[in-house]
Amino acid sequence: MGIIEQYGHGLEIPKDELTAIERDRLLSQGKEVDRIMCCIDTGETLAPMIGLKVKDYYFSSQKMLELEQYIYDTFHSDGAGLSTTLRGMAEAMGSKIRYFDHNIAQLEEPALASLDEVDKAKLVDVDKDGRLPIILEGLRMVKKELGDKVPVSGTVTGPFTIAAMVVGTEKLLIGMIKKPDKVKQLMEVITENNERYIARMLEMGVGVGFADPVSTTSLLRVKQYKEFSLPYFQHNVDFIKKNGGGCGLHICGGSRKLWETLNETGIGCFGLDNIEDLEEAKEVLGPHMAIQGNVPPVDVIRLGTPQDVLRSSKECIRKAWDSPNGFTLTSGCQTPMDTPAENLQALMDAARIFGRYPIDTDLLNADL
Repeated sequence: MGIIEQYGHGLEIPKDELTAIERDRLLSQGKEVDRIMCCIDTGETLAPMIGLKVKDYYFSSQKMLELEQYIYDTFHSDGAGLSTTLRGMAEAMGSKIRYFDHNIAQLEEPALASLDEVDKAKLVDVDKDGRLPIILEGLRMVKKELGDKVPVSGTVTGPFTIAAMVVGTEKLLIGMIKKPDKVKQLMEVITENNERYIARMLEMGVGVGFADPVSTTSLLRVKQYKEFSLPYFQHNVDFIKKNGGGCGLHICGGSRKLWETLNETGIGCFGLDNIEDLEEAKEVLGPHMAIQGNVPPVDVIRLGTPQDVLRSSKECIRKAWDSPNGFTLTSGCQTPMDTPAENLQALMDAARIFGRYPIDTDLLNADL
């Protein structure tokens, strides 16, 4: 019977295991560590795991902290943080969002009825508008409680995806063809709003990540991405770097056609959707940035067994553990709601079994 079949749903943490903050610091110095980094992609989808209604999570800094504390105490994920969610900035700009007890929030009504209303696009006050103050306070609390144990970061939404939530995805995509100047005017406002929020994150010393699913090449041509999304995302990246920070990016769906372009942006990490190949990412992106991913979140993390999680994680590690600028094991997108706790445990355990240094390549290549 192989290691995976023998797996007993939870390993004892080695006594000599580093804390995540120690591991991150040593890796940044190019020094040896005990194992690869492994992070659970947290957020509102895991709120039910601690008995919370998703709607209640969205409006409570304290509950946001409680979930991050639970994830750390239970699974010892190598990171913690909070997200504006894909609709948080749009809500602060006036979009109406519908909240549910057991589902993620959805766009109910865009802030702008059409791009002809772009002059009404709102410059936000991040300390007053929408849920932004709640999330910022939650980030401060997470940083205070967990910042000495794990790297803490905040996720913001990419400018182009925010635009889709401010005017509606269909109107935005049509607007790129029929009203390109209006789209760009909206993008300028959104870029400024993002930087107002990011400035608060930098002040509290947390990392910055971007989630930008509408910028996927599943929706956009590369030419469209370079004209309507990239310049505004780049402005946000340059703002972060100018103020002494670094950032990462996740794009859902297809992104391969963008990789050479992303190499020039100066981002420090890219998270791959599970439809993309980590081995190819190691060759193309790896010399320029860290990569992370990309265990399938639905078919494996949510619907699979712990053994399935181990097998998929082993394959991810096999492909990317030696990426030149580092590799973090995680899911290919946000952890789905109702994911079994034992599957999250298996993800973390995979990093200890297959990602422990020195890497046992025979074990990674074996048919277990």
